[in-house]
Amino acid sequence: MGRKIRTGIIGGSINNGWARGTHIPALQQLEEYELTAVGTSRMESARQSAEAFGAAHAFDRAADLAGHPDVDLAVVSINVKEHYAAVRAIVPAGKPIYCEWPLGSNTAEALEMRQWVTESGIPNAIGLQARQAPAVNYVKDLLKQGFVGKVLSAKLNLSIEGMGGESDKANSYLFDHEVGGSLLTIVTGHNLDAFTYMLGEFKELSAVTAQQFAEVRITDTNERMTKTTDDQILIGGLLESGAAAQVHVQGGVKHGTGLTIEIFGDQGTLVLSAPATIQFGSHRLRGAGASDAELRDLDIPASYVDVPDSLQSDSGFVLNVAHAYRKFAADIAEGTSTAPNFDEAVKLHQLLDAVEESARTGKRHVF
Repeated sequence: MGRKIRTGIIGGSINNGWARGTHIPALQQLEEYELTAVGTSRMESARQSAEAFGAAHAFDRAADLAGHPDVDLAVVSINVKEHYAAVRAIVPAGKPIYCEWPLGSNTAEALEMRQWVTESGIPNAIGLQARQAPAVNYVKDLLKQGFVGKVLSAKLNLSIEGMGGESDKANSYLFDHEVGGSLLTIVTGHNLDAFTYMLGEFKELSAVTAQQFAEVRITDTNERMTKTTDDQILIGGLLESGAAAQVHVQGGVKHGTGLTIEIFGDQGTLVLSAPATIQFGSHRLRGAGASDAELRDLDIPASYVDVPDSLQSDSGFVLNVAHAYRKFAADIAEGTSTAPNFDEAVKLHQLLDAVEESARTGKRHVF
């Protein structure tokens, strides 16, 4: 490729664990990119963060970061309630945008945001990095190749300790439905997206949601807040292929078992598991084809890993984000759209709306 893509991160604070732990190391180790700017809500922290990460510029306004001549790409990695305003501030600069998932606090915001980038012709990507996980792509290809034969059913089960009845102050927004970040939108969203990416979309579903924790204890202040989000998400339905599908995502489990996806076909079985949610990596894949007597571990071929050697031993946090950035770099250079974009984000928002609608009305949703 030619000149490096000079990148500015809105939310690239030394205090932002996600940006600091994933976006920044990925950008620093990919030859396609150069981190040139950091934006935070306060100029003092922006300058401190820019210095810590070796970025030349610091900003406390998203529009100023996006408009600077040394920034080619603007990344939005902040609280979901601030995504809409940040993307709106970036669009007039006409530069590519990478936004974390969820795209907006709700589908209406996401639709507007997609309209802005579509009308402006701006390359865009959404942070659904599980689609770039080597294991996820290998499973998708194995299914295409007929490893399990005809898929009869698929089941996703995820249990985590978080998102239940306790949280620190910094993450307390995840329990306010109006903000838009929750067990449904963030955790279920990432896992459902990977599930349907591998297996195909739902053609109909029914859902039940429940709230087992009515309030949340804020661990660092010992305050209590009323919880307006659910901690049990159950979905059953049929995929477009005709396969039966079942999804159960639960938070607040004392000894969570992480993720297990079981795919049963008429000729074999695949089991993908991880200690946390699917986008974080550390995947284990087992399978049994028509000639196998039992499940066996399946190694992910090296061809599914396309990042520098320094990242190949990573458990997945940086690895998957780095894969996403590499795909987006190619899209920017070639005018393609191989990385998930705002179109895919809107589709996922609408799928989660269908889950909520079915749970609220008790009716099956047909797409």
